[in-house]
Amino acid sequence: MNRVSVIIRRIFLIFLIFACVFLCTVRLISLQIVEGEQYLSQTEISYTATQEIIATRGQIFDSKGLTMTTNRAVYKIILQKAFLLPSTQNDVILRVVETLRNKGEEWNDSAPITYTEPFEFTIPDGDELLEFKERIIVNPDATVDNCVSALAKKYNIDTAKYTRGQIRLIGGVRYEMERRDFSYENRFTLADDVSVETVIAVKELGVKISGVDAVEESAREYAVTSVAPHVLGAVGAISAEEYAELKKDGYSYNDTIGKYGIESAMESVLRGTNGERTIVRSSAGVALSDTITKEVAAGNSVKLTIDAKEQNTLQEILANQINWLNNTADRGQDCDAGAVVVLDAKTGAVLGMATYPTYDLKQSVEDYASVLAMPGSPMLNRCTNGVYRPGSAFKTITAADGLINGLIDRNTRCTCTGRYTFYADYQPKCTGYHYGYNVVNCLKWSCNIFFYDLGRRLGIDELYGFASKFGYGTDLGLEIGGLPGQMSNPALYEKLRGEQWDSGNTLQAAIGQMDTLVTPLHLAVQALTLANNGVRYKPYVVDSVWDYDMNEMLYKTEPQIAEVIEDKNDAFAIVREGMIAVSTLVNWPTSSAQWHFKDLPYGVAIKTGTPEAGGDGTYNSTVMGYYPAEDPQIAFGVVLENGEYSRYMVRNIIDCYIYHDYQPDMDENGVILTPWKRR
Repeated sequence: MNRVSVIIRRIFLIFLIFACVFLCTVRLISLQIVEGEQYLSQTEISYTATQEIIATRGQIFDSKGLTMTTNRAVYKIILQKAFLLPSTQNDVILRVVETLRNKGEEWNDSAPITYTEPFEFTIPDGDELLEFKERIIVNPDATVDNCVSALAKKYNIDTAKYTRGQIRLIGGVRYEMERRDFSYENRFTLADDVSVETVIAVKELGVKISGVDAVEESAREYAVTSVAPHVLGAVGAISAEEYAELKKDGYSYNDTIGKYGIESAMESVLRGTNGERTIVRSSAGVALSDTITKEVAAGNSVKLTIDAKEQNTLQEILANQINWLNNTADRGQDCDAGAVVVLDAKTGAVLGMATYPTYDLKQSVEDYASVLAMPGSPMLNRCTNGVYRPGSAFKTITAADGLINGLIDRNTRCTCTGRYTFYADYQPKCTGYHYGYNVVNCLKWSCNIFFYDLGRRLGIDELYGFASKFGYGTDLGLEIGGLPGQMSNPALYEKLRGEQWDSGNTLQAAIGQMDTLVTPLHLAVQALTLANNGVRYKPYVVDSVWDYDMNEMLYKTEPQIAEVIEDKNDAFAIVREGMIAVSTLVNWPTSSAQWHFKDLPYGVAIKTGTPEAGGDGTYNSTVMGYYPAEDPQIAFGVVLENGEYSRYMVRNIIDCYIYHDYQPDMDENGVILTPWKRR
């Protein structure tokens, strides 16, 4: 029995050994044949890179949903440090650049040296050239050939292997890579917008060399290029200074950023969130894995308060007025610039902002230097950044101040005899004789004497404080920014001139002269405040923010009260009477009265001004007001530089925004005879 048991145990042991051998053999076959390639790849050197996926920027729409700024798909050629080996990167750069060159493409290279011999600097002596020389470690007096040699030395470019022209090409790209902080985390965009044919050529090249790739991303496209360019703004490549500041916020040197206008003001809304993809490649360049490790999120879109069609008409109104002044008018022929702002009188929403001269957004992006060189500084947003004396338009503020403080009432009479004689040593004149007029008629006829005396009695401190309630000398809070302007006061006077304020200066401040400077936006806000009986609304141009495709509204801008002036003694109603009286004054039946207000169903409230533009005897023309006077819907401010007859534009503004019926008078050939409709 014991013998049998031993035999059975031996047989079982032999079977177990054979089973183990069989299983080991099967596993070995699996490791060598089935999973061999996988494990072999793991023993090879692999390279991992994180590639940024640039988010699509949000769009910009007008108040009716018309696309004004959008995006288009473009191909970019990029270099990635993880796959660009130090021993071969100069070869790779040269081959890619020569491919781009053969295809007629441009690439990013800011080294200020021509590409071919004899080399020359492409910029004049100055700070920019000195900065370049400092970066490549040469003396300030180094020649252009010295600089090419320095590029070779700095970036280890083999002078025995490459020609001088090739050294320049490689060195320029290496210089740009350094400027743009090329690193494992920060790719380098070699070319920004290339053709499909170039992409194919680079892809074919990428099979033979590593570190170069073609990616599809979005680029800004301006669907409407000549309407409200100052408001829309533009994007551009991030600068070194901007990158140093914004790097902490997740920006890379490959990002574009809003430079001005809505593109800048709403940068955080429009930008979106970049994504990431992690790519692993073998030493032979074979992709082992390609994984999205962070989802990309498109930016949100912005809807403006401006109707593009009305804005375009407003620009025409302004341009036609200036062209008429230049060619036909009896005065103001030297007018060369101007601006007009139209606001919703009940909310502060910007309905229109027109600046002349203006420019085309597409041209400014493609050839910024040419636009910058145009006469008249067309890129200056005169609506928000042009500052002018308001002139007699300011008298409405002086009148309201005097009425609220009880220094005058409706029946207070003027003693104007053509000259103000309160001071023996300073007796400024008036434009006429207005003896016995009350405040309404003094606004109508713009009597200087009445407002000189009222200003003297109020005092400059009171005038300064009261004007600030209308927004004078303050940042109005518009999303796209703007200058605060300034209100005359003793401290400012002393700062500008080094002299003490005297009583005569208060007289001039009371009629909108002296050091008082406002933008056309300030004039429109002044009109809005008068229209609302002392309630000043903060102006805004962003109506709402939506998701990218405008399917869901994320938030809407609500009207915001910036100031409330307590109305006393029926002050604003009395000022309104005076402003309506001004509109009846300009209805005189003359040969050029087609712009009159007689056939309008409601009253028009305006106040004009002819302020000094400087010390050379030139004048601007201003007007601000609102309509209808009885229930204001729009408020506006206009400035014509070295111009006249700004009041003629008021009827056109009303026709555009209230009745949608602006029609300049044209001859049979379509040539504009007058900037207003024949009536």
